[in-house]
Amino acid sequence: PDTPNPPGGLIDRDEHGAATGVVRESAHQLLRDAIGAPTEQSIVESLLLAGTIFREHGITSATEAGIAKPEELRAYQRLRRDGQLPFRANLMMMIDETLGPMEELGLQTGFGDDWLRIGPAKLFSDGSIGGRTARMREHYVDEPANLGLWMMETEHLKEKVLRAHRAGFQIGIHAIGDAAIDLVLDAYEAAEVAFPRPDPRHRIEHCSIVDEATIQRIARLGVIPIPGTTFLRYTRDSYLQNLGSERIRYAYGLATFARYGIIAAASSDAPVVPASPMLGIQTMVTRKDAAGQPVWDEERISLTEALRTYTANGAYASFEENIKGTLAPGFLGDVAVFETDLHQVSPDDLIQVKVDLTIQEGEIVYARSG
Repeated sequence: PDTPNPPGGLIDRDEHGAATGVVRESAHQLLRDAIGAPTEQSIVESLLLAGTIFREHGITSATEAGIAKPEELRAYQRLRRDGQLPFRANLMMMIDETLGPMEELGLQTGFGDDWLRIGPAKLFSDGSIGGRTARMREHYVDEPANLGLWMMETEHLKEKVLRAHRAGFQIGIHAIGDAAIDLVLDAYEAAEVAFPRPDPRHRIEHCSIVDEATIQRIARLGVIPIPGTTFLRYTRDSYLQNLGSERIRYAYGLATFARYGIIAAASSDAPVVPASPMLGIQTMVTRKDAAGQPVWDEERISLTEALRTYTANGAYASFEENIKGTLAPGFLGDVAVFETDLHQVSPDDLIQVKVDLTIQEGEIVYARSG
């Protein structure tokens, strides 16, 4: 009962003030500290397991959503050095833990090779809809005092963005609530005014609760949304219960993003939800959750458009559109081969389609048995 809530986190308590065992957002670090950090070897083993799962789903490239400790970076480098890295990795580097050393060495987004490179500098601005911790302009349903959480002081976030932008980094910030997205856009715009850079391609990870005016601003600033395209499949009811229908009108709205010329790149946010791209693709094409219930079907997009969010748009989001994301002479030979023509499959059955072959650099690295 004497442990205070950490900045950007909550410890759930009962009526007597005793902790219930549920921790939210940054409070999870209290448990991680007690458990102890994973070793380099355990991270290597986890990456190899992840690679096996990825290849079964035709995934040849992935973005690691936050490197903060030396053991994590060493594990990736060890696998790359030994020729065992099972997927091409862009590493998002946590600003608080890594920006200073990278600045001193002159490192920037893009350092590395086609298999392993430094990606965006990473921050968190808020929490989640399910936990009622995403920072909102208006309160959550039936909780007039709850607008969600800021993961750090707003001015501190702006200062960190300015520093990372000035140092030459692409920046990716977790922002789910509309107030958090406002803050991130403010920070990006201020950084670009202070230190103009051509084509920084700053990102908003998730970019969930937006309205049309915010979408127009995203387009004007050239920011890349990274929607969790599978979220609505699993969390539709939670979004409705916590925010109501009207406030999620444009949630993960790929159709509206496209209408304004925004290049949005899909993501799974695994292991929060399963890694399979087909889950996200079916959700984008149908705008239905796992029970078949619709979620603003005005935001449905075509199968071709959905595939592009996982391929060409993903490559663009990591400055790699000239080497991957499409099949073309001189591009990397990374290919997923499905068991059938996806365009001949009912949109509601896309998740049933299996990957027959996964190819990396022209070599088969996965073949489905049977």
